[in-house]
Amino acid sequence: MQLEIKANKRMAEVEILEQSGSHYKIKVDDLVYDIDLERVGNGIYSLLMNGKSYDVESFAGENPKKLTVNTFYQTVEVEVVDAMTRYLRARQSGNHAAEANQIRVPMPGKVIDVLVAKGDTVTEGQTLVIVSAMKMESEYKAGKEATVKSVKVKPGDTVDSNQLLIELD
Repeated sequence: MQLEIKANKRMAEVEILEQSGSHYKIKVDDLVYDIDLERVGNGIYSLLMNGKSYDVESFAGENPKKLTVNTFYQTVEVEVVDAMTRYLRARQSGNHAAEANQIRVPMPGKVIDVLVAKGDTVTEGQTLVIVSAMKMESEYKAGKEATVKSVKVKPGDTVDSNQLLIELD
C-alpha cells in the first residue's frame, strides 16, 4: 500500500512493504525502516524503531485522515493522502487541468477515451483524456496552450494511481 503522509509542511511518500503482526517494514521516500508498532490504548501506541522506543499519542482531526500526533518531544499535524483523497480533491475542485506538462490520474481507473495524439496543438481547458474511476468519469484538461509531446495510454487501458497519461510540451 502506498500513500503520501503530510507531516506539518513536509510531504513524504510512504509504502508498507511487509507486515507480520505488529512488525512492519516501511519505505519512507527512499529509506527503508523496520518498525514494531503496538496499540497500547485508545489512540496510544508504542513504537520501536532503530533500537529506540517512542510513545505516540494520536487524536482525530476534522476528518479521519487528519490527525494530531504527540510524542514526548513534539506535536505534529498529520494528514494521510491516499488515492481516494487525491481523487476526491480532484473531483471537488472541478478542474482536472494539467498543473505542469503532465496529465496524471489521482487514483486507479480505466481510460474511456483519448481525444488527442502526439503532435496535436491543444488549448487551455481542452479535454485531453477521459478516465473512469469509482463508477464516475473524469475529464482531464490542458492547463495551458501546448503541443502534445506523447500519449502513454489508449482507450481501454487500466491505469494506476499517479500514472502518467499525457505529456505536453
